[in-house]
Amino acid sequence: MKIGLQKIVKCLVVLLVLVNINILNEDKVSAENSDINEVQLYSMYHVNPGDTLYLIAQKFDTSIEELMRVNHLKNSLLMVGQPLKIPNEKGRYYLVQPNDTLYLIAGWFNLSVSQLKLVNKLTSNNIFVGQTLYIPDRETVAIINQLPIGLYKNGADNRNIQLVQQALNHYGYALSEDGIYGWRTTKAIKDFQSQHGTLVNDGVYGPNTKKVLQQEILTDKYIVSNPNDTLVLVNKEYGLPKDYVPNNLVVPNVKFLFNEYHPKKLMRKVAADALELLFNQAQREGIQLFAVSGYRSFERQHWIFSSKAMDIGMWQANTLSAKAGESEHQTGLTMDVTSESANFQLTQGFGGTREGKWLEKNAAKFGFIIHYLKGKEHITGYEYEPWHIRYVGSRAAQQMMSNDITLEEYLGKVGTIDTRQSCLIP
Repeated sequence: MKIGLQKIVKCLVVLLVLVNINILNEDKVSAENSDINEVQLYSMYHVNPGDTLYLIAQKFDTSIEELMRVNHLKNSLLMVGQPLKIPNEKGRYYLVQPNDTLYLIAGWFNLSVSQLKLVNKLTSNNIFVGQTLYIPDRETVAIINQLPIGLYKNGADNRNIQLVQQALNHYGYALSEDGIYGWRTTKAIKDFQSQHGTLVNDGVYGPNTKKVLQQEILTDKYIVSNPNDTLVLVNKEYGLPKDYVPNNLVVPNVKFLFNEYHPKKLMRKVAADALELLFNQAQREGIQLFAVSGYRSFERQHWIFSSKAMDIGMWQANTLSAKAGESEHQTGLTMDVTSESANFQLTQGFGGTREGKWLEKNAAKFGFIIHYLKGKEHITGYEYEPWHIRYVGSRAAQQMMSNDITLEEYLGKVGTIDTRQSCLIP
């Protein structure tokens, strides 16, 4: 009987161990699954000698409070080698946690609940655990929150005018941030007001103009979290980070319209190698192409667009060019090409030339697409550009070409882009 009891006890112990192992395994699986979104939303940083929460927050464009919150820190003491989760400084997304409310989340990021709802297209205050919310970058939030209260018009001269000019420049204009409400600031305000039927087009900055300007800056574009992806979507709705510069920029060994070095000769190596193959095949078939313009920095694109905006107005500039951060040229995956038959110009007439037709037919074989297709302007937001080729990889390019679709359609991110439309808080 004693032996029988001992066997029973041993069996029970084994069963308990097995049950515990299963529970641990289930917890492990659950933990691994819960980390899937964490990896997308945070990067890991290991504390170095001399680090403080303040220095780390400054380095990664976040706040001490946010670092303490996501890492569940009780105080600011750190140990060398300690791992810290860093909010993704490129993607700027937040994963809703238990007990979160829109009010709490908005407060952490210096936003109002209305602003947080607007930028995430939320129609109610209801959110759920695990939901991903887009958070505008700190510079954008600071700019909209610093916009002054009051009425200002031509002739005003103070610090508040400088804040208005800063916001207008962030949106895409080109103004001297000198604090003087002169004719150029008046012109930019009038142009902005002309795009929104709810505003009086009088060139006077007031509460209504402030409200719409805040909303337009907030909803101008989402900053992508995958700028290095060859399939990254960059357009009027999805922009590149201000400080993004592609790695491995090289000059492709192809014929350019000019001999001297210029940064616009650069492309990412993967795209440059493919361009060389494309140009070589074209030459073998008696087609002579010339490269014109590849990589373009954020700063250069801002100068190009803002100059057009001040000259012909924001709406018209938006149909002809891209705002800074919204240009595929910043990816390093794009090249504009032309031919002698097109008088070495970048015009829609290039599409009707022998070289343009060859490019349209053969670009996909080498991983390129003509992104801005004729008849797809309502999807891409740009006029037809037969000279603008974008590297996406051979497989994706051929699928897009065979189905006559754009990159937006291929990625399932299609929305009718209307540069006149204003997204207002009711």
